[in-house]
Amino acid sequence: MFPVLGASIQKEVGALRRYETIFILRPDLGESAQKDSIKRFESIVSTTAGEIIETDEWGFRELAYHIKGERRGFYVRLDYGGNGATLNEIERNLKLSDAVLRYLSVLVDSDVDPASVRAELEAHRRRSAEARAAAEAARAAAEAARGAALEASRREAQPVGKEASPGTEFEKSGTADAADSPNLDGEGDEHT
Repeated sequence: MFPVLGASIQKEVGALRRYETIFILRPDLGESAQKDSIKRFESIVSTTAGEIIETDEWGFRELAYHIKGERRGFYVRLDYGGNGATLNEIERNLKLSDAVLRYLSVLVDSDVDPASVRAELEAHRRRSAEARAAAEAARAAAEAARGAALEASRREAQPVGKEASPGTEFEKSGTADAADSPNLDGEGDEHT
């Protein structure tokens, strides 16, 4: 009975939990300092027997209220698998870092395989990219159809024979000067 219990405890200790930690970096850090801070927290995950699933840099955003005198912050989301020690070490380092304004960690899943989660995320990204490309193609096709319909309506609205041809100007006005019109029957000629 004890070996089974021991195996169960062994499985629980070896199981990875999925955590998500969002932290806000000071906005006055340079880009290299931001990257260094992010790499530092990622390395803490790997040194404590955890695995990084995904790191999202959300960029600069306005804060709802002033935090440590700052109105803006650089948001980062770490998605990782680890155990309680991993989470504790991440939060301890976030708390000690002067570059971090705030952080929040949540347990996403109590048992996770990081490789399968990464594969799912990649498949989701691929589907999203395909959907965006299809929507863009549909939008471009609709724009082209709209342009063609507009051009067709312009052609239909234009009256037939509207184009002017040389030499027919007096026919359009319906009058001609007496000096310009030839008298073919000879009547009305006073000079003869």
